[in-house]
Amino acid sequence: MSFDKIFDSLTLPNGVKLSNRLMMAPMCDDSANQGKVTAQQLSYMKSRATNVGIAVTGYAYVNDHGIQVEGQLSASQDSDIDGLSKLAKAIKSSGAKAILQLSHAGRESGISAKNGKMIYGPSKMVFPWLDYEVQEMSLKDIENLMEDFKLATRRAIKAGFDGVEIHNCNHDLLQQFFSEYSNHREDEWGGSLTKRMRLPLTVLRAVKDEISYFSDENFILGWRISPEEIHGENIGYLVGDMLEQTRHAIEIGIDYLNVSLSGGLNYDLDSKPQGYEKSFAELFKELTDDNCLLYIGAHVHQPEDIMKVINETDGVYIGRALLLDANFTKKIREDRTDEIIASISREQLTQLGLPDRLVKNYLQPDQYQKGIPLPGL
Repeated sequence: MSFDKIFDSLTLPNGVKLSNRLMMAPMCDDSANQGKVTAQQLSYMKSRATNVGIAVTGYAYVNDHGIQVEGQLSASQDSDIDGLSKLAKAIKSSGAKAILQLSHAGRESGISAKNGKMIYGPSKMVFPWLDYEVQEMSLKDIENLMEDFKLATRRAIKAGFDGVEIHNCNHDLLQQFFSEYSNHREDEWGGSLTKRMRLPLTVLRAVKDEISYFSDENFILGWRISPEEIHGENIGYLVGDMLEQTRHAIEIGIDYLNVSLSGGLNYDLDSKPQGYEKSFAELFKELTDDNCLLYIGAHVHQPEDIMKVINETDGVYIGRALLLDANFTKKIREDRTDEIIASISREQLTQLGLPDRLVKNYLQPDQYQKGIPLPGL
């Protein structure tokens, strides 16, 4: 099988050309020090960004009420710009477009809670898996959130990133507002589908306006989503709702859509939402076609997996394969696919050039090992 198609160039709606169809998936590498970029993070991102067209950082919090994990990157202060500049430079030196992912974890802000910060979401609720209270955001809190996303975008521009990606998925704050499970508000920010999608789309529009004012048309705007939210019998939203939100996002003007089918979601490329004859990939491709690029991943471990994805989409994001083998894409390009590292031992894990805390997390029981093939774990 020829894998040449993987390395075809892509052109974004804003005219920016990407060297190939590959994206380094946004993954929290747990390597920041109180939000600041570290030497380990620079080395890790530079090595993994080689031979991909676009590389997205792990999620960076926009204020100190929205920190989910230790070692999470910050874009919440002007003092972050210096480190972010080094990170952007490291990624770009590998030939990839550098994208800073922006996020607020909302109710999932466990580190902020540990630090004594108020934790808020769309509504005041008790969540059985959380050991802290979640307060309802006031109108002023929402106004401040918009400003925080705008300022974080401005910092990304000043730091020299090629773009930002808004984290509207994986149960973070923007998704919480869109979810009927989490959002019980009765004002203009909750209730109907139109009102529930208002906050994520208002954030997107605010970021778009900030880009227009402080940068130029070459600055990239990405939008990452979870296609549906189902908690057993509790439904946050279904794919039809997210398709409607995505239509509005495209109208606002995104350059690419990044559909999260990985993480805690047990999906693959062929997965179909209940009641649909088409897969998630087919449904979203119908929306994005000729409007913006579509990236999807999920269980991409070999070049054959990449080919399967790009036959349905524009590009593919790669996560675990790059963690296991920093030269994964290089080996594909050089026709050395038989040398790709697909499984490693516990001892070898420490030799991959990954940040220390990331390695530690993979070795902890009930952490990340279920998502990566490590014999004996």
